[in-house]
This record gives sequence, C-alpha cells and structure tokens, in this order.
Amino acid sequence: MTDTFSQSGLSRRTLLATLAGAPVFATTGPSTAQPAGPSWTPQQTQGALKDAKGTKLVLLGTGAGPLPGRSRHMTSHVILSNGAAYVVDCGLGVTDQFAYTGIPFGAVQSIFITHHHPDHNVEYAAFIVVGWVQGLSLSVQAFGPPPLKQMTEHLLHAYKTTIDFWAEDFKMKPLEAIKVQEISAVGPVMQDDNVKVSATIVQHPPVTPSFGYRFDFKDRSIVFSGDTAPSEAVASLAKDADVLVHEAMYVPAVEQYIKDQVARGRPVKVEDFMAHMKADHTPVEDVGRIAQEAGVKKLVLSHLTPAIDSISDDTWRAPAAKYFKGEIIVGKDLMVV
Repeated sequence: MTDTFSQSGLSRRTLLATLAGAPVFATTGPSTAQPAGPSWTPQQTQGALKDAKGTKLVLLGTGAGPLPGRSRHMTSHVILSNGAAYVVDCGLGVTDQFAYTGIPFGAVQSIFITHHHPDHNVEYAAFIVVGWVQGLSLSVQAFGPPPLKQMTEHLLHAYKTTIDFWAEDFKMKPLEAIKVQEISAVGPVMQDDNVKVSATIVQHPPVTPSFGYRFDFKDRSIVFSGDTAPSEAVASLAKDADVLVHEAMYVPAVEQYIKDQVARGRPVKVEDFMAHMKADHTPVEDVGRIAQEAGVKKLVLSHLTPAIDSISDDTWRAPAAKYFKGEIIVGKDLMVV
C-alpha cells in the first residue's frame, strides 16, 4: 500500500506548526468552547485540531440544499488522520471553510462525492484548482458516482487557460489531470495506510447511484449517510461505528416553510412538495432509529433540512433522542468531532 502520509511531505510536527501559524481569527471565548450559533470560529477549529490526538472530523458545511447566503454552508467535510486529509463532498464554500481549518492543502489525499446534487459537488472544481495553487498534490484522487470522470476532465479543460497562466507565472507543474475512480456498486472503494473506505447505495431518487461512505481508520470509524430516505443500508454500513453523520429533516419546519412559500405564490402543492421531501430525506426521528439499530457511539445531525437558525439544538435533538440513547450532536459549521 502507498504511504500517503509520507507522500504528502507532512509530519505531525509539520502539521502542528502549520496550524500554529495559520491565521488567527477573533473569538469571544476559549478555543474549546461550544458556541451558541450555527458555527465554530476558525480559531476554535484550529485550536481543537492543534491539540487533537487521533483521527478528527471537521464539519465544513452543515446546511441542506443549494441555497446561498445562509449562516450554514452547503455540505462538506474533512477528516484529518495522521497528517492526511480526506474531503467528503464539495458544496458551496468548501474551499474557504477548508482554509479556515488551517489544514494544509498539501495534506489532502482524496476527495469523495456522495452524489451529483449542487449542494454536494458545485465547488468541486474550485477546490481542486484553488487548492492546486495552494499546494494540493497532483497525486490527489477523486471518488464518486458516474459521470465523475467526465465531469473532472471537462472542468479541468474549462480551466486550462487559467491553470496554464498560473503554471507559467509561478513555474509550477500544470494541473493536467486528476485520477478518478468512479463507483457504481456497494463495496470497497479504496484503502491506504491510514484508512479503508467502503460504500453503500442509498435512496435519493431520482439521483442514481447515490452513496453513503464508511471510513475505517486504525483508531476510529466514521460513516456518512449522504442524502437519503430512511435506509437499512445506512444502518448496516454504520454497524458499531464510532461516529455516524446523518442527514436530518425536521418535518414540522419543512411543512411550515412550504406553506409560507405557497401563500406567497410559489406554484407547487404542499402535498406534492412534502411527498418529494419524504421520498428523498430522513425525518430526524428515523435518524435516531437508524443510529440505535446500528449501535453507533455518537450521532451527528447534519445536512439540516431546513437549515434555519431559529430551530434550536434541543428541538433538533429531541426527536432522535426518543430512539437513540447515545450521544447526539447537532452539527455546526467548522465543528471538530
């Protein structure tokens, strides 16, 4: 197996030095404090990673849907283990959010896309191109459902002029290709010296295939549901995992939202809209059931639908807690888990 930790040219000491030298942002409390709002500050995130032992997950974006201008960014995550970083989904904002963590772009080994909706892939190209300028390795790999290979080739072609200008100006090796492995079935995805990754197919019609991922590190297992209706496949994938990051829908707030939209003239029927939402997403009560069935240690509610700040953490947590008796975390942008 390839030693990705060595290939990245980073050591734990180098990573800690980089985090220590990362930009420091103002905060109103200690770096380990839990903020009341929908996000951690960059200083809190950097502080938590600097002092971290073992594998850590950072929730870069915790909001559902392709809606810009909100306090919660679109879905994206990064896992940091042994100096190597693994990005899961690339919703709008992923590049800035990743930079705020203080993790070097050169630490990124792989990018994983769960499915082809814009709140999960719209900033895939920007992350690669801007990341390359900032030191992203030319050996970085991407994994996801078809047509990810074609998409990657077309995106790099679209940015070729920009890439060539930067390569000429800074005497850099051009970003000409990204190694892409398309996934079409349940089973193993990849393995290196840090992690073994596997996938399952989840229910998110009409997007087919749509995946959930499991990352098994030496010290920790982390599972992502992706976008899905309640699924036994997720419960199976997450069996005895340390952390399950599961999308969550608070149905009363979604119903109120669409009723308000219809009253303002949106040309849809409430029952049709809600039928779609229930076919594609998981009510938070069912998230609790799935986590309990899987026997996970920690449940993280993320990809929150609707992603509005007026819903309290207790309101999100209570329906899941009826069924899941372990720790429940309401995800916040830049939170370290």
